[in-house]
Amino acid sequence: MSILSDALKRLLASDQLLTASALTSSQRKELDQFALSTRQIEILKQGRSTIYRIINRQSVINYLRQLHPLDEDSLPANLPTRSSNIGTDRNSKTGKTGHECCYLLMKAWDSEVVWQDENNTMHVSELTEHFGAAALQISVGHAWQCNRPLLLVENQTLFDRYDWLPVNFNGCLAYYAGQLSDVLLQWLSEQKRTDEVILFPDYDGVGLSNFVRLTNSLHLDTKLHFYWLPDWENKLAIFGNTDIWLKTRVQFENAFEMLSAMNALNADFIRLGSLSQRYGKALEQESIFL
Repeated sequence: MSILSDALKRLLASDQLLTASALTSSQRKELDQFALSTRQIEILKQGRSTIYRIINRQSVINYLRQLHPLDEDSLPANLPTRSSNIGTDRNSKTGKTGHECCYLLMKAWDSEVVWQDENNTMHVSELTEHFGAAALQISVGHAWQCNRPLLLVENQTLFDRYDWLPVNFNGCLAYYAGQLSDVLLQWLSEQKRTDEVILFPDYDGVGLSNFVRLTNSLHLDTKLHFYWLPDWENKLAIFGNTDIWLKTRVQFENAFEMLSAMNALNADFIRLGSLSQRYGKALEQESIFL
């Protein structure tokens, strides 16, 4: 709800009179502008106090109804969040915008890779062979677990073309688009989903921030690894991108501070921090094919 809407609702609920001291500075500013532009409320001086008074109560109610066609209490409980936002604010992106579930897009080639819950078993390699990939809907409370490592890649290229994988990889390859979903992170924190999670992001501020988020979220019984592509030091020097480094440098440095505070900095991370600073470059994961 907007600042103005909240202020108008407070004014309506206070028998049409409200002192300025009962409002925040931003609410007072919005009401002052509203009074000037609509003449539906007036601002009065009462001693040392400033009073806001409604001139036309029904006009204010109608104005609010235009901004917020439906009340939250009138909406069905099972309505999608963004649909509720449209109903109450005419904008799907106001209020709570997160989805209640997300989809884990996966591939596997070993026939022994399975996801299971209390009632179902998903054979990922079979679905990969027949359909190119497998998709698992996950949300808080779902009990799915995998019997093999889960390798998360940030860019679709590495998911589409997987010949870069080590020949002995017997786990589950999964794709995420740029940022790890909050739903996925919460789901991973609920219980042990797999023995091992490996994150292969871009070597930039966004990638390192996602590693920090995963470190903070992953269930204690699950091992977490950062994927170091072969010869990454030379690739950073030769193929690293200065623009990406400049755009994500603050995130990179903040992530390093957090990893240090968590005692999660190993020799490779320290080397990455040193070389990234020296070259002023970040490395995209597609460089693994070069």
